[in-house]
Amino acid sequence: MQRLWRNGKADNLRALLSSLHLILWKETNWKPVGLTDLVLDKKVKIIYMKAVAKTHPDKISNDATTEQKLIAQGVFVTLNQAWDKFKQMNNIQ
Repeated sequence: MQRLWRNGKADNLRALLSSLHLILWKETNWKPVGLTDLVLDKKVKIIYMKAVAKTHPDKISNDATTEQKLIAQGVFVTLNQAWDKFKQMNNIQ
């Protein structure tokens, strides 16, 4: 499932964030984000920060299944790698 989510867009933070609702489970309460919400770099950072807060290993509910924990871990790592590339490409400190 994670491979399908990041396939072809692992380096594209905007695409990852705009499709995050397809991989996260209902209990995360993640609201879909449109690409139009991700035009400004500042807005990308805000949504990225919300996404990593939802998927951080220390923030996952104890009630989460093993599969959900693995999904969250993979999403967290993928988003962090994409964020590093996004910062580099957009000269963000």
